[in-house]
Amino acid sequence: MSTGTRIIQYTSFTASDAFINNRSHFTEGLEKLKTVDGHLGSFWGLQAAEEGAKTGYLVTVWESVEHHKKFTASDAFGVAISSLKPAAAGELTRFQFTGVRGSPIPGLQTAVTEFVIVRPNPGASGDAVTAAANKTGDSFNENGYPAALGKSVQGDGVYIVVIGWPSVAESRATVKKEPFASGIGALAALATLEISHAVLDKHT
Repeated sequence: MSTGTRIIQYTSFTASDAFINNRSHFTEGLEKLKTVDGHLGSFWGLQAAEEGAKTGYLVTVWESVEHHKKFTASDAFGVAISSLKPAAAGELTRFQFTGVRGSPIPGLQTAVTEFVIVRPNPGASGDAVTAAANKTGDSFNENGYPAALGKSVQGDGVYIVVIGWPSVAESRATVKKEPFASGIGALAALATLEISHAVLDKHT
């Protein structure tokens, strides 16, 4: 996969009861995103039921850093954030990832989306983490599971891997097998892997 200019904006939060019970009340901000230049897609939803369905997610995909910066300086950004706040029962955790390898949209459109936040261990080589993360993402794409990878703009070496699955059960069973298990093991030796699965709605 080639490295591109697209941006993944990833936000997670403890979901409020209102968000869990009826997400349709929070769509105003997402509807406004459809008209923003450079916006490629927005996806939001809940953690999979198998994992407790307590975490909410909002993921937006942008054509470039410049398009995302323009959006964050616009009125539409304020509307989107304001509409999201009642959906969260606590603070929002936000990451921006760039240099995206592959397209994240196919994985975000599947029945279940897996998010892997990769946090390098102290002392781990940045190049080694990058190589292992890239290899892991590539292995999924090469075997029929849409995946994309991006690196945090914060300079902290954090990555995201987005993978699409038919179900949580298939995800859990597949990663125990080759060619996935050894690559994931190599990455886990270098970094902490925060893994979650979500069922997302598309707004684009």
